[in-house]
Amino acid sequence: MSEPEPEPVRETLVNNVMHVTIDRPRALNALNRDAVERLHELFQRAERDDAAACYLLRGHGSRAFCAGGDVRAVREMVVRGDVDGAIAFFNREFALNAALHALRKPSACVWNGVVMGGGAGLSCYCPVRVATDATVFAMPECAIGLYPDVGAGWFLNALCGHAYATCLSLTGARVRGIDCKRIGLATHYVTMEVWDRETEKRVNALERGASVEDLARAAASGERDEPAATSYLTSERGRAMIDEVFGNDAMSLGDITREIARKEDAAESEAERAFFAECRESVAKASPTSLGVSLELMRRSRGKSLEWVLAMDNALIVKFIHAPDFRRGVEAVLIDKVGAPPPGGWMPAVDATSYFAAASDSKL
Repeated sequence: MSEPEPEPVRETLVNNVMHVTIDRPRALNALNRDAVERLHELFQRAERDDAAACYLLRGHGSRAFCAGGDVRAVREMVVRGDVDGAIAFFNREFALNAALHALRKPSACVWNGVVMGGGAGLSCYCPVRVATDATVFAMPECAIGLYPDVGAGWFLNALCGHAYATCLSLTGARVRGIDCKRIGLATHYVTMEVWDRETEKRVNALERGASVEDLARAAASGERDEPAATSYLTSERGRAMIDEVFGNDAMSLGDITREIARKEDAAESEAERAFFAECRESVAKASPTSLGVSLELMRRSRGKSLEWVLAMDNALIVKFIHAPDFRRGVEAVLIDKVGAPPPGGWMPAVDATSYFAAASDSKL
């Protein structure tokens, strides 16, 4: 007999702190259906239990906090005809995002590795978000024929501003370590060595009734002088160029694509040229429909409530599950590992506004 699957989520109460660990290291701690349901149950119970003063989220191992939702499993549902099951998975994941945002007790996350897609949705609702020297944050959904879901239209705009939100959504750009704090994704930056040696002990020492401010002070105790080197992404010129390319609502997707190429050609430094070359290559490989919908979502979501954005996610995901790009994109990138675009190419772009027809602004 085969051994039963281990629990995908572990909880451990250390003094007054509930440690919540995503424990699927072979899948880079991606969230499957069992993990989502386990998290729902865990937080519902813990919110009623006075034993836990606050929550601390991380991923098992040293490679990933959480690399996203298990879209390979979702694709398998779609292939075998269980479209309703695939949609239900996303519905429950979005409900978890709402529940995390509404937690009564303070929460913190430690990004001890890769943070992508659903991993961002699991952690960006924590008021205390600790980036580390192991952190790699990205929203790469357009490369698999999807779009930045899990409420990303809300938290990306709220945390790092509209230009960065649009840039990260369209390009899947990877934000590392200290840069996560510098653009607002993280609230703190602590190296993993200092976190494991010192900072976690201070978090564990928090007493009942601890506030978000108490949790933030404990995290801040591990901060040291920030690294002096600044990447192009967070340099003064980089911020200005990102705002020019991605922050102008009057620009169409085609305009943005052309402006990326112009910035690459006219680059004033090798770092600038390399940044826009990577942006150009990423956009060229991504699903045209995913890009159009992502741009429209980031623009429509600005200033909206999380409830509005998650309602939009629930409507959009139905259309994406039924579209061929998602199935073929996941197969190419995550199963066959040939990368994007799929060998047969993407489907012709669909007008992004048509994707929003089922959930117009007047209905949300």
